Amino acid sequence: MSSTPSTSDTSSESSTSPATIVLCKVCALSAHGSHFGVLACRACAAFFRRTVVLERQKQYKCKKGKNECPVDTAERYQCRLCRYNKCVDLGMTPENVQFNRESASRTRKRKNENSIAQTNSFKLIPRSDNAFLGKPRTIMDISSLSTKIKSVLNGKTYNLDSAAKKMNSLEAAEYALKKWRSQQKTEDKMEKVGELPVRQLFVIFEKQMVMIAEWLIHNPDFRMLDEEEKYLYFKAVWNMWRRFERFEMSVKMFGNQKFAISNEKLMVMDSCIDYSEITDLPNSKVAEMFRLTRSKLFHQLAKPLMELNPSSIEMAYMLTQLSWQIAGKKMQGNVIEIGERVCDNLADDLHSYYQKNEKRSNYAGRLVRLMNIVNAMKKIHLQRKNTMELARIFEMFKVDFSDPDIFDC
Repeated sequence: MSSTPSTSDTSSESSTSPATIVLCKVCALSAHGSHFGVLACRACAAFFRRTVVLERQKQYKCKKGKNECPVDTAERYQCRLCRYNKCVDLGMTPENVQFNRESASRTRKRKNENSIAQTNSFKLIPRSDNAFLGKPRTIMDISSLSTKIKSVLNGKTYNLDSAAKKMNSLEAAEYALKKWRSQQKTEDKMEKVGELPVRQLFVIFEKQMVMIAEWLIHNPDFRMLDEEEKYLYFKAVWNMWRRFERFEMSVKMFGNQKFAISNEKLMVMDSCIDYSEITDLPNSKVAEMFRLTRSKLFHQLAKPLMELNPSSIEMAYMLTQLSWQIAGKKMQGNVIEIGERVCDNLADDLHSYYQKNEKRSNYAGRLVRLMNIVNAMKKIHLQRKNTMELARIFEMFKVDFSDPDIFDC
């Protein structure tokens, strides 16, 4: 069997004459041949393969809830479920997807080359895929981490302190935040990182993801969600939460010149992350892709945060506001309704804090500045999501996750 990736067993690339443009039946872009029995472009063929191989159709939900979203040149990326259903309706069949088309020698070679450390719950499983430009791909199995997070979210492996149960939502959020931040090392005890291998970044992420799950369950309204909603909520907000919390802590500790990527590790302006284990692109190209997010954080948030110097209760307020707003935008329906109520209650809790703890009767101007920071961070987060969507469309990384969309942001 050839080790060169092809689209499917039953399809072949058919050329088109310069005078005739053949369109993809799914999205109406230029087709590149018959894939899985349907004339389609490479992007739609790759999308269908990834969906079937990773069984993502089981997680997809219709964006509008009506299973009739448009799938065309402009809209094909908006609703994955409707795009997949259109592929099936047109005649693409899962039976024609090859789950393992790689030669034994190539599999052994890639297995030996996989160097991401098995020191955490992220495990690499080599596989073949019809990736963009034929790049070999790997599944990163995070099922054990997902199980760990779900156990925390559902109260099976983490119990709230009795003191936290008596607090209002804002007080409980601050309590959990301070509990996490009590582990923050001072600068003289932190490790200064010049180059951080991506495998070490994943180790940091795992610890932070579990902590964020523990922070979330301090909110009584979050605990009222069902198990599926809790996990979807977590996936929607964890990376934003981590990024904003770490940035605010960094500004508080160092101004705008250094970044506390974890409680133990410190990065400076010339530090970099080595992405070579998950992409064939040069590190400089990947860094450039994410440069805008980093630049906006420093240029749009550093100065307001330094000037405002938010207290821990104000930081808890901003993190909770952001979490419910972003989860609501992602999940819609019930979560939006609950989020609106939560944000109203937060405003009341913050009012009580200003009145009783700070004896501050005129705080309108400060509240406006807090919300300006919240809105700026939300905008940066959504721009980052668009960047990640482009990276996925063009398959810039040679790794897929066993849990879809866990790193969407």
